[in-house]
Formats: sequence, C-alpha cells, structure tokens
Amino acid sequence: MKKLFFILLIVISASQLYSQNRPKNAIGIRLSEGFIGDEGFGPEITYQRQIISEHNRFDANLSYKSNSFISTYRSGVFFHWTYNIWDNLNWFAGPGVGFGVVDFKTRYFGITVAEVDRDSEIFPFIGGDFGVDYQFDFPLQVAFSIRPTFDFHNIDRYNGYGDVDNVGASVGISARYTF
Repeated sequence: MKKLFFILLIVISASQLYSQNRPKNAIGIRLSEGFIGDEGFGPEITYQRQIISEHNRFDANLSYKSNSFISTYRSGVFFHWTYNIWDNLNWFAGPGVGFGVVDFKTRYFGITVAEVDRDSEIFPFIGGDFGVDYQFDFPLQVAFSIRPTFDFHNIDRYNGYGDVDNVGASVGISARYTF
C-alpha cells in the first residue's frame, strides 16, 4: 500500500510539473472556409486562455467571412476540454455561443448583382469546436479544427429564393503566439 501511495504521489507531482510548463495564453489568427452552409472564406482573430485546470480553456474569436451574396461577421466564445495525444500534440472539443451579423451585398467585384434595400441582420448562434493542436518548444501553437454552428434566424435572400443557411460548418487552420 505504501508503494502504491508513493507511485501515485510521483505521478501527480510529475503531472503538476508538466502543467506548469504549458503556456496559459495564446493569441493568433485562424483561416477558415465554410464547407457546409453559405459563409465563404475568411480570417478570425482568436485568443485562448487556460482556465480552471490545465485541461480546460476558452477560445474567444472575432471573424469575417464573405461569399458572392453575403458578408458575415461573428463573435463567439468556445470552451475546450483538451487532452494529450502524444508529446506536445493535443486534441480538443467543446461547445460555444455567440452572435453574428449578416450584411447583404449588392455588388460583387464591382458589378451590380442585385438592387437590394436591406439592412444588416443580427442573430445568435450555438456551436461546437473540435480538432487537434501542436505546441512547439518555442512560443508557437498550430491547430486544425472543425467548427459546426447553428444560427437562430429566418433570413430570406434578396430574391426570395430559399434562405440564408441556419446550419453551417467551417474547417480552419490556426497559428497562435503562446505566452
């Protein structure tokens, strides 16, 4: 029993030493493309902060995406549970909430595509974020993630054809400075 207690104490101490070497903050950019839905391509500014324990963090982001008929601006916060796969390679998953703004385009590459007199519309969304990240020995973290979302709105397109999609998913790559 004493040997088991001693081994358990060593394992807990070693895990605490490892957690102290992991950076608590990361800031950077995520480039993403919507592969489900109609948001298009665009960048995000992203900030991560370790909270509660070494296996939990939040990811706050501001994004802009555009396609031929809308531009979408989003702000959201995602909670991540992170787990080590091997060495500095981790996987993460978690839920998120936020809001977005849809801005309808009337011109695309300088050509008038529609005579639209519509205001921008604001909507809330919920979603998830999951993927893998790698922490280098120098202050850089790279990640690959998939982010499905569900938007709460009923927005019609300018010609009444269908609506702006409520369900979407984007795939993205990130590079963050860690500190």
